[in-house]
Amino acid sequence: MPIPLRLRIVLLGLVASHVCCTWLGWELRDRSADLTAASAQVAQQTTRADTALVARQQDHTNTQAGAQAESQRLATQSARTRQFNTLQQDIDTHAKTPGRDRGDADAEFVRIWREANAGRPRHP
Repeated sequence: MPIPLRLRIVLLGLVASHVCCTWLGWELRDRSADLTAASAQVAQQTTRADTALVARQQDHTNTQAGAQAESQRLATQSARTRQFNTLQQDIDTHAKTPGRDRGDADAEFVRIWREANAGRPRHP
C-alpha cells in the first residue's frame, strides 16, 4: 500500500475520531444540562409542595382557632342570655311585689343589668 494512501486513511481515521469525540462531548454537555434543569425543577416543585403544606397547616390551625373563638363567643353569649333572662325574671318579680313602685323597679333593673354586664360596682 502506498504511503499517501496510508496517510489518507490515518488522516480520515483521525478526523472521524475527532468528529466522534466532539459529538460525544456535545451529547454529554446536553445531557448534563438536561440533568441540571431536571434537578432544578424537582427542587422547585419540592419547595412549592413544602410551601403548600405549610400553608395548609396554617389554614388548619387558623380554622381551629376560629372555631374555638366562635365556641367561646357562643358560650359567653349563652351565659349573658341566661343572665338577662334571670334579670328579667328578677325585675318582673320585683315590679310585681306589692308595696313597690315602678321607679324602684327601674333602678333595680339598672343595678342588676350593670352587675350582669360589668360586674359589681367598685367602691372608691
